[in-house]
Amino acid sequence: MTNERYLIISYFAAAGGGLCLAVLTAALLSGPARRAVECLLAPVARTLRRLLPTWLILLVLFAFMSVSYLDCQHHDYQQVVQDRPHLEDVTHKQAENMLTYLCVGLLAYALALGLALVFCPGQRKTQRG
Repeated sequence: MTNERYLIISYFAAAGGGLCLAVLTAALLSGPARRAVECLLAPVARTLRRLLPTWLILLVLFAFMSVSYLDCQHHDYQQVVQDRPHLEDVTHKQAENMLTYLCVGLLAYALALGLALVFCPGQRKTQRG
């Protein structure tokens, strides 16, 4: 496989993998998030439920785009394409950034959810025994 083909395939594979991971994470956490916010007022609960997938997808895209192929040794496209180890390093950096942003994003969402549960008055459901 040529370096140029590797660049194209790895670029789109990293983007697709990151997006799939964000969507899968949002899908897995949608049920617990829905149960966690059901005691909040409807507008707050709706906002927090809808925010999770959008938030995770945007974070992964921001992390993906935050990595540049250009650096001190690679000033143009030809130099980037000629250096296969550099292409691999950038692909790994993209994956690392996407996972890091996803973890930090989940922590921020959990913090927002916790603050909403503490500070937003809601309708507490009584359990029937």
